[in-house]
Amino acid sequence: MSQTFTDENLLTWEAFASGGRFGLSIRPKVIFHCLSDPSLRARFVEVQGDEADAEEMIHDPQVDRLRALLRDSKELE
Repeated sequence: MSQTFTDENLLTWEAFASGGRFGLSIRPKVIFHCLSDPSLRARFVEVQGDEADAEEMIHDPQVDRLRALLRDSKELE
């Protein structure tokens, strides 16, 4: 499941967990997709643990945590 939030620039983002390489649960990612500006490239950040840990990060009630992850993210290539 995904989580929608607004960043400091008032852009709306959707965050969701993705499995690691080849769909494995090793080195999962949190993917960020900008809903309010589709011209922005999707971003990602790798997280420690497995995909369940990434899901837990997304659904944390502290939106500041998602904003911090977004700041540390890299563009998808």
